[in-house]
This record gives sequence, C-alpha cells and structure tokens, in this order.
Amino acid sequence: MAGFGFRFRGAFLVACAVSLAFCAVSLAAPPPLRIVYFIPSDREALADRVERIDRTMTDVQTFYRDGMAAAGYGPMSFGLERDGEGRLILHEVRGRHPMAAYGRNDAGKVREEVKAALAARGMDIDREVAVIFQLLLKWEDGRAVEVGPYVGGGDGRYGTAWVYDDERLDAARLGSKEPGGYYGRACSIGQFNSHYVGGVAHELGHALGLPHDCETREERARLGRSLMGGGNHTYGQERRGEGRGSFLSGVSAMLLRYGRPFAGEVAAADQRAVSELEGLDARFAEGVLTLTGRVSGEPPVWGLAAYDDLASIPGDYDAVGWTCKVEADGRFRLAVGELRPGRSQLRIRTCHVNGRTATHAFDYTVDAAGVPDTGVFVYTGPLQQAVQAYLARERQKTEALARELARRFADVEPVRRKAGHLLALLEPAPPQPLAGVAPDVRRVGVSGLAFAEASVGWGRVSRDQVPERVFLQVGGVFYESGLYAHAPSRFALDLGGGWRRFRAGYGLQDQMGGSVVFVVRGDGKELFRSAQVKDSQVREMDADVSGVGRLELVVEDAGDGNRADWGVWLAPQLER
Repeated sequence: MAGFGFRFRGAFLVACAVSLAFCAVSLAAPPPLRIVYFIPSDREALADRVERIDRTMTDVQTFYRDGMAAAGYGPMSFGLERDGEGRLILHEVRGRHPMAAYGRNDAGKVREEVKAALAARGMDIDREVAVIFQLLLKWEDGRAVEVGPYVGGGDGRYGTAWVYDDERLDAARLGSKEPGGYYGRACSIGQFNSHYVGGVAHELGHALGLPHDCETREERARLGRSLMGGGNHTYGQERRGEGRGSFLSGVSAMLLRYGRPFAGEVAAADQRAVSELEGLDARFAEGVLTLTGRVSGEPPVWGLAAYDDLASIPGDYDAVGWTCKVEADGRFRLAVGELRPGRSQLRIRTCHVNGRTATHAFDYTVDAAGVPDTGVFVYTGPLQQAVQAYLARERQKTEALARELARRFADVEPVRRKAGHLLALLEPAPPQPLAGVAPDVRRVGVSGLAFAEASVGWGRVSRDQVPERVFLQVGGVFYESGLYAHAPSRFALDLGGGWRRFRAGYGLQDQMGGSVVFVVRGDGKELFRSAQVKDSQVREMDADVSGVGRLELVVEDAGDGNRADWGVWLAPQLER
C-alpha cells in the first residue's frame, strides 16, 4: 500500500527532525536485563541451567535484534548481564515455600520474594527489567503441568516476566523432532520449546511494555505469526520445517525503539506523555480507512502505533497493528486495512521521543458490507478533550467543551447524551438514604443511594462513571446510571424488609479483558450468581428481595486473579 499509511516496515528516523533537543537520545548505555532463577524450597536447581538459559536468552535477544533491523531501526536489542568470562549471570533466589504453594495467580508472591532477596544484594527490580525463570513446571505421567505464574508486565522502562525453567528448555533444541515434549498434548522436544522459548520471548515483550497484537493476513502468509499475538506458540517452528515461525511486528518495534532496555537512558524519561490529535479527518475507500490530521505532544511525538481490536473477540490478541510516521510539523496519515464487520476499537498510541506513549481510543462500527462509521473519528477527539478536562477537575473547561459538543453534534445521539452526562456529573446529588425515599416512590435507582458499605478492588468507589474513562459502557451501549465494581467489590444496602425486587444489567466494561462473577445476597443468602463473565456483553438479572434486611451486590474475580476485572452494575434499581 503506497503512501504514509503503509503497515510499518521502513525506518522512522524522524526524532531529530521533530526536536533537535532529542537528537542525542542515549544519555547512558541500555542496562542489561536481570535474569533471576527462582527455586522453590522443595526443589534443587538444574545442573545445566546457566548454559541452557544463556542459549535461550541469546536466541530471544537475536530474535528482537533481527526484528528491529527488519523494521528499519538497525540491529537494536536488549543487553544480557555477563561475568568477566562472558558467562550469563543468574541471580539465584531460594523460595520460602514448596512448589505447591505457588499457584498460577501468585506472580506477586514470587516477585516479593525475589525483590527482597535481590535488595539484600543491592539491586532494586522495581527499576529493572527482570526475567524470572521459575522451577514451577512439573511432570506427571509424561505430562507437563504448569504450577506457577506465567505472565509479564511493564511500561517500557521497568518490568518483570515470570517464565519456567525445565531440563528440556533449550533454544538449541527448537529444531528437534524427537518425542518427549508436552504442551496440552504429547509433542516433540522442538514443539515444547516453541511454546516455552516462545513464551519467554512473549512474556518478556509484556515486561518491555508491549501489548498483544495480531499480524495481517499478508504477513501471516509471508512472515508467520506476530510474537505478541499467537507467535509465542510458533516461535522457531521454521527450524523444523513446520511453519513460518514468528516475527516482531511493526507496532512492537515502534514501541521498543525508545524504550530504556533498547535505547538506554533518554532525556525526560520520567515525563508523562501528553498528546492531542487535531483536525482529524476520516475517509474510507477501497477497503482502507485513512485518518489524517496533526498531532501535538510533550515530549515530541515521532510516530503513531494503532491497534484495531474487534469487540466480539474477547481480549486483544486479535488487535491488528498499523503504524505511520509523524512529520516535523505534526502531520500524519494513518491507513488501517482489513476492517471486520461489527464493533471495534481503534487505539492510537502516540509514540514520544522519551519512550512514553499516550492513547486515544475510538469505538466505531463496520457494517456488513465492510464500511466503517467514519463520523466517530470526527467527534471522539472533542469528546475525549471534554473527558480529560473533567478528569483534571477543570470545571469551566468541561462545561464549555460539553456545551459545544451538544451544540456541534446535536443530531448525534450518543454525543449529545454523553455531553449531557458530563454536565450532570459536575453537579452530583448527594447520596440519598434509602430510609428517606418517600413511601409513594415505587422504584429507585441504586447508584444514587447511600450505602452501608462500599468497596472496590482497584481505584475508588464511583457512581455513574468509571475511573479514567468516565463513561459506563458495555457492548457498545452507554449507561447514564450504574456502579463501577472492579473485583473484588461489595456494595451493601439496608433495605429494612420494605422492597420487593432488585433488577440490574451487568457486565465487563468495554475493552477490559478480565473475568468476573456477579453475586447478589440477601441477609447472607445467595439470591443470584452469574456464570463467569469474560466478554463485554450486557446481561440482565432480576432477584426477589421481599423481606430482605441487608442486600449485598458482590463482584468476584472468578478465581483467576483480578487483573482488568472491571465489573459494572448497569442501571441497578429497587422496586417496592
């Protein structure tokens, strides 16, 4: 595809053109990764661990270097910590507990033990990128059983990846077709390593600040699978002649370019990135959605990394990435192809020269013929400006922007409603005691009531809004009333036996990839329990609360941790 909007493969060496102050990017060489070896109290370190993990990490290091070069940045990669003889340094940590005490959701537990042990040696993993190889994979009757956490997370400067070590783990064996491996089923040693060496590369990507992304159809045919999509399962399969393997996508390379492990310490690294998309215009032709406009930001913006994520598929593994450069005057032209019918979110991350990013999200729809609603891209920017003003508690600015939105987009119902909602949030009514509701009122909204108890698992208790995003939205539907209920959450009301029914919608806030369970209890007795909710679809419930004294609305984490568990109660109400 010609023009500035092609899917990224060329160099974007425009930082110096954007700001001469950032030409000398590296103030210090990139720090090497800390490689940690975690040993539960009932296991012993494997004898050949240093050599195997060295081969594995060197293979992953080379994969990233080749990917960055293919993306046009040159052979950049992270460093590895070595001793004077060139041997990989493993920081060994003996766990306080046996293997069985570290479950899949115990990443924090492992990390706290590692953090304490390394702090005693003068290291702070809160300011490092660390890969923790854990002896938390066990074998039972020829089956590999994953015991401990296998995950990663970071922000481009600091992060942690939790992965497994095993005597079969060795990048040198990726080409092996001999039996003896296991991943969901019996497989070859090479396939075992595709999954677990690929897993090291993938979880390290998260530790480096990379989200999931999916390859385009053309890339899949030519290059294989994106590492941060399904590429953690295809890594190195080309060495066995079983597929095209995995590659580092253009959006991943763009995010890594000024990350601390690749670029070193950069100017203004701690400065929060702020950006604005101005004069945004959207056109659709020949299957391609093209967005043009200008971007301004502090620190300067040098590129845009966009993720097109279909709402009907849970999670973000299907988010196809697209990139473009930003000209010296801020102009850009971003082309997005392969549009899929249904609701999608296009998340545009502005990439700043200090390695930070800021995100602008656009919820839009594509009809059955593949034609997108381009109007969303015109009004979302102004609406987000009003939201940011509200979050910054800039009352006058919020009022002015909301009123202008209502005037300018008077014929666009979602914009008009959301503008009105922002104005209403500026003048919230005090919570009403349920006992003070007049006897002739037959129905009352729960979000406006005073609770006997209220708590949420992340952030703060919020009525008729959610943190950071403001608008309660599930399945693309906006709700003016509701409760933010990030798991584990609990809201308690004293009904005094005077109400008959509790009705509500419930679901996961749009674009959250968690899993939750909704529960309603009356005087300790369970009146309603939902199935596990893992998608952003609105569901309805209705419970008989006749004679109930205390009503409790609970959201549980479904037993798999509470990451991204943004449960929401929608338009909850009591009826006499």
